[in-house]
Amino acid sequence: MSEVLEVLLPEGVIIPTGFETIGHIAHLNLRDEHMPYKKLIASVVLDKNKPKIQTVVNKTDVIQNNYRTMQLEVLAGNGSLRTMVIESGLRFQVDLGTVYWNSRLATERQRLVNIFRNLDVVCDMFSGVGPLAISAAKKVKYVYANDINPNAVGYLERNMVLNKLEKKIEVFNMDARRFLTWMLEGLLVQYIQASTCNQSHK
Repeated sequence: MSEVLEVLLPEGVIIPTGFETIGHIAHLNLRDEHMPYKKLIASVVLDKNKPKIQTVVNKTDVIQNNYRTMQLEVLAGNGSLRTMVIESGLRFQVDLGTVYWNSRLATERQRLVNIFRNLDVVCDMFSGVGPLAISAAKKVKYVYANDINPNAVGYLERNMVLNKLEKKIEVFNMDARRFLTWMLEGLLVQYIQASTCNQSHK
C-alpha cells in the first residue's frame, strides 16, 4: 500500500501507513495535508485490503458529545458502518455511526480481565457495546454494565445474547455518576441489612 501511495501522492506528502481495523471498516486518521487526496488514499486502502476491508472512513472531528461517538466521513467502499468485531474469541456487533469502539484498547481490556478473579463482581461504568463487560463475564461471578448511550446499551444487550452471557450481566442506561451513586447506595443497604441480621442472631 505504501509503495502505491508513494507513486500517487505528490512529493513531500507524508505517506499514511496505518489505520485501525474495526470489522470490515478501515478507520483512517488523516492529517490536514492528506485532505486534498483523501479519496485517493481511501481507494488505495480499499483496493489493497479487499475483501477484508469493505468501507473506509476518516474521523472528521474530535469526540465532543456525551455518547462518545465519532464524526466520520465515508471515503470509499459500500458505506456500511455496521460491522462485526471479534476480540478475545468473542463477537461484538458495532455501529460506528451511533456507538463508540476502539480496537486499540483490546490489550488494555485483556490486561484488566487477567487481573479479575473468579469470585469478583465487576462494575463497568462506561461499558459501550460491552467489550470489557462481556469479556469479564466469562471469568467473574457477575457484571454490572452501564452506558449513557441508549444505542450502545442496545448493542450491549445484543452482544450479551450473541455470546451467551446474558445471565451474568445486568445492564443500566444512565449517567455514570448516577450509576455509581445507585451502586454505592445498594451496597450500603446490603451492609446495613447484613449487620442487622448478624445482630439479631447474637
